[in-house]
Amino acid sequence: MSGVTAARGVHAGVAVGGNPDATGPRSWTAVPEALDDSAANRATGALHVDGSAGGSIYLVDGEIYYVHTPAAPGVDCLLQASGTVSPAVFQTAWTAGAAAGQVGEVLIKSGALSRGEAELCTNAAIIDGAYALLTASPTEVGPVRFAPGEGHWWGALRRIGAAALDAQVRKRRRLLERTPPGHIDDQPVVASGRLGRHHVVLTDLQWELIVHANGRRSPRELARLLGRSAFSAILESRRLVTAGLIQVAARGTAELPTPVADPTPVAAQPPVAVEHSSAAEPQPADASEPSEEPEGWRSGLRAAGGRGTTSGRGSGSRRKPDLPRRTEQTDPTPLPRRQPGAALRGVVPVGPRADGRSENSILDVPEPDHSLLSRVRNALEGLR
Repeated sequence: MSGVTAARGVHAGVAVGGNPDATGPRSWTAVPEALDDSAANRATGALHVDGSAGGSIYLVDGEIYYVHTPAAPGVDCLLQASGTVSPAVFQTAWTAGAAAGQVGEVLIKSGALSRGEAELCTNAAIIDGAYALLTASPTEVGPVRFAPGEGHWWGALRRIGAAALDAQVRKRRRLLERTPPGHIDDQPVVASGRLGRHHVVLTDLQWELIVHANGRRSPRELARLLGRSAFSAILESRRLVTAGLIQVAARGTAELPTPVADPTPVAAQPPVAVEHSSAAEPQPADASEPSEEPEGWRSGLRAAGGRGTTSGRGSGSRRKPDLPRRTEQTDPTPLPRRQPGAALRGVVPVGPRADGRSENSILDVPEPDHSLLSRVRNALEGLR
């Protein structure tokens, strides 16, 4: 769309607000041309775009106040899927105001939605829908026809001029062109199974996309599921693919079933037969005698050839390894203990030794270097 082209003149036959008696064609072959002519003639009505990626553009006095297309979520999806308005409240407002085109105003007056929230939601629906219609390939959109006086049930809460809408669409197109890859917009995506870095920082939308990327929905479909802007979901999905957090799902990929435990009880499973050589068959251990077989890391050390292990191969019995037994110290030396109220530096008296001699243990703690500790603390804080 090249903006409002007033120099083209008024086409007769197009129902417009400024010149209802004009004569001329009622259809166009491209959406930008239809918007330019409708804006120049201050048209009030709906532009219906045919094709698989078609939709409808609603205008009042030549300004766009709503765009409907299956390629982008509408205000009903943005409000209900995101949890801003419950389905019951939205249905009540639609029943009360759809005939008069005042559903948005009904929600605002009922207190279910603030005017700011309604305008932001309307703005997202307009720009998302316009981007989908204006960037679709010529094979996906067909002729454009004008229906004078036709309105939308949401209402004109927000109006955008054709030139301002063109600037927003161009801005989004440039941003997506600089954010590869571009082939994932309509491809099912799935969360990656491994994180390729130590840590990541995610936005709320990125987290929602990763959680719901199950290999069945594309970024455009995830936007409708989550009640998010289609442009935002596509942009963040491309960034997540570049970061390695999601990827395009392979064909036929689906969610893995939850593993189910084997229903066969352990007692019912057949025992495993173990053959022993008669020449080296071990004798059964006495149940009354506690086993002294080493466990844990000690057994690993002894299996590697540690001391105290004797091989019983070739004999009728297996000799148990000699384990070191714990013995009491005959002359324990008490560790120096700090007495309550004693200084950290100096002589700390301790009790008499076991042999009856009385002597003091020197616990000389040097005065800490406060400047060194401060430099270390500053260095550690700089690493955060």
